[in-house]
Amino acid sequence: MYCHMLLNLWRKALIHDNITENSRHRMEPMKTFFLRTLKGRMILYYCTIFIIFIALLGGVTYQIFMNVMTNQILHYTEKIIEEKRGSIDTYFHQVVNLVQISAGSQVLRDAIKQQDNQDSISKLFYQRQVSDYFTNILRFNSNISDFLIINEKGYIYAQSGATVNSAYNFFDQPWFQKITSDYFYVYFLGVHAKDYYILDNNNEGNVVSAIAPIYDINSVSSDRKVYLLCNLNVKGIESISNETQLEKTGYITILDQNNNPIYKKTGAQFSLDSELERTNYFNQESGYFTVGNGLKKYLIVYKTLKTTNWKVVAYIPYSEMYAHTDAIRYMVPISILVVIAIVVLASIIIAAQINKPLMRLTSKMYLIEGGHTDIQLFDDSTEEIEKLTRRIDSMIDKIKTLTEENFSYILQNKESELKILLSQINPHFLNNTLQSIKAMAVIGKTSEISRMVTLIGNMLRYAINSFQDVVTIQDEIEHITNYLKIQNYRYPEKFKFDIVISDELRRSTTPKLILQPVVENAILHAFQQLQEGRIELTFQAFKQGIEITIFDNGRGMTSEELEKVSKLSKFDPDEAYNGGVGLRNVHQRIRNKYGYPYGITLSSEINVGTTVTILIPRLGDA
Repeated sequence: MYCHMLLNLWRKALIHDNITENSRHRMEPMKTFFLRTLKGRMILYYCTIFIIFIALLGGVTYQIFMNVMTNQILHYTEKIIEEKRGSIDTYFHQVVNLVQISAGSQVLRDAIKQQDNQDSISKLFYQRQVSDYFTNILRFNSNISDFLIINEKGYIYAQSGATVNSAYNFFDQPWFQKITSDYFYVYFLGVHAKDYYILDNNNEGNVVSAIAPIYDINSVSSDRKVYLLCNLNVKGIESISNETQLEKTGYITILDQNNNPIYKKTGAQFSLDSELERTNYFNQESGYFTVGNGLKKYLIVYKTLKTTNWKVVAYIPYSEMYAHTDAIRYMVPISILVVIAIVVLASIIIAAQINKPLMRLTSKMYLIEGGHTDIQLFDDSTEEIEKLTRRIDSMIDKIKTLTEENFSYILQNKESELKILLSQINPHFLNNTLQSIKAMAVIGKTSEISRMVTLIGNMLRYAINSFQDVVTIQDEIEHITNYLKIQNYRYPEKFKFDIVISDELRRSTTPKLILQPVVENAILHAFQQLQEGRIELTFQAFKQGIEITIFDNGRGMTSEELEKVSKLSKFDPDEAYNGGVGLRNVHQRIRNKYGYPYGITLSSEINVGTTVTILIPRLGDA
């Protein structure tokens, strides 16, 4: 018996996916495999560890690669911007030199002096000289749109191109910046429209202007402030800026002193259109930052021009930067999948090697469970398995010895068990009953003697029948009824009894002789001071089994007495016979046979009575 118990425990501990548990495993096969088997756990743990490791390694590698690539692109872009700044500064420096030379030209000074001359012929002559001067300059400078001379009141005095609206006041325009310095200096004005010509076809396109006061180089100051305005074609500046390609759709632009773009690249997907954004971002001499998100995320690098203090700005889309990492982005998940496959295969092989001695051990355990107890489990494939099998072999040998001793012990205890059953009939009860029969014989009550002898004979025959340990409840009721009838002969009118039970429960089974010790205890201890007592036996079926309630209306017990009698598990075979021993005997028999929660419970109250409840399982009809 103990051998089979050990084998069952071993089987449950090592083999959770065997044939007897297949129905449960089919419900959750994957969960069972990964959580209930060593092989599944090893695969799961190895895969989890390596996936996390590869994911972290791939993520860190990808991030480092992205940072290196971004820094390289940033460094490359800064070099491009620096080169562009040099080229554009050179371009604007040439414009500065040209404007400075023109503003100091004797031709322009002579013409200005004739502003107030009433001689129209002389005035026309000088204007013609100015026009020829400007024409000669424009002939060799295609990036210059035109020249304008603006008098001290803001109106046009002379120009190189078409006719200018004489009512157009340049000083009133928001793009025009009046020069307040007395020193000779060239100022650059941001992009603006040419809306001062009379003909509409000359109004097309925007220009950038360079402006300087016309001074007499022989005079330190002048009372009249006349300005030379040189308009530059934006397309010329744009062509210089975009000579170098930045990725496929990246581009370079220039922001004026108000951070407004000089030009916008055709087809550009992104730009900082908000003046507030441009003011917040471009507040340093140089730098870089990132704006946008998703497909419209851009890296922006800028530097300040030395000549004009404008900004040269490069826009590089991150989408094209990421395109360089497509290969590594695809490589990382593919590498992870390959590693997972390798790890799964390796874990399967390793798990199979580790499980092999366990499976051999399990197979041998199945044979032992089938009765082949002479098989040796010893296996020295690993140190752990060797120690385990040595101990199990030793345990099985001990269990075999214990099993043999147990069989001998059971045989030896049969006689003791019979004696215990016989002891359920109190010797004092037998003696007192025989004394009652003797008294009846003296007075000649032969019929009562016959009935009492029959009743005591039935009781003795029921008690000594050792072939029946489990009987029907009906048999147990008949036995206790015989016992109560005998007691009624001995103590006439001393107590009455009632038995409440359904016909269905009468066919259920119960351990033998569990009612007599309880009823006997009530008669001996409960009704000593009563004129007439009452005993009620009630049988009821519940979910846990059958509940037998024995109630007496005797004197009851104090809490101390109840506590002492209720210690039913502390059975002392050397203790003198009393009511508590009888109850403990019944409780131990039921508990040993059926286990928890079956057995006896007690409740009592002084001058109300005592209730003994016996709970047994309902095992069907006999």
